[in-house]
Amino acid sequence: MRFRRIQFIPALFILSSTVLLIGLGIWQLQRMEWKNAIVARTAEAQALPALGDLPDLPDQQAIDAMAFRNVTLTGKFLHDKSLHLVGRSKNAGSENGFFIVTPFVLDDDGRTILVNRGFSPVGKEAKPEGAQVISGVIRPSRVKRYFSPENHPEKNVWFYEDIPAMSLALGIQLTPVIVEVVGPYQKGVYPIAHTGKVQMRNDHLQYAITWFSLAIIGIIMFIIYHREPNTKTASQAKP
Repeated sequence: MRFRRIQFIPALFILSSTVLLIGLGIWQLQRMEWKNAIVARTAEAQALPALGDLPDLPDQQAIDAMAFRNVTLTGKFLHDKSLHLVGRSKNAGSENGFFIVTPFVLDDDGRTILVNRGFSPVGKEAKPEGAQVISGVIRPSRVKRYFSPENHPEKNVWFYEDIPAMSLALGIQLTPVIVEVVGPYQKGVYPIAHTGKVQMRNDHLQYAITWFSLAIIGIIMFIIYHREPNTKTASQAKP
């Protein structure tokens, strides 16, 4: 098998592309390990007994350690200070609305946390008064994604949970914890509570395979392009 003379520019391109694609594949494998660790920690937290109260949370590390724990808390909702978080619920059908995030004053020590009560068209959500017992899951705040719009506190429209900004908008010192209420679906009852199932996409292996495959395909195409056809000379072709 004979090959054409390799030119500098195409060789540089295929080399840099291959290095980049392999690097992306390795990065996705690392992301897969990171995600698997999170999934394992989440399953472990969900398997623990529900907390009957909210422990002291002196720093971010303590807050992170509580992520995905089940809790049962007693307190009072401040419905007049509810926040509207943009999102969708599969049980809402074509109804437009928001996730209703309401401040909740804990009975035991007076701290105020945010409780995501579920999805509801604006104005249709129930507003239970007095002392309430809620069951839910402690969830990490939804951070701002790269392409996410900015929050609009003046319109009470929030695309991600910025607790310091929410504290400022409400005029309340919020403890940096968010609890999502869980419960069965009841048609026509709002807010629609969360299922309590923690689902995390883990497609990193497929992405890694894609990047590695593209690297291999690029090398194969480069080899095929530079291979000379196996033709006979005119003198060899004569009888």
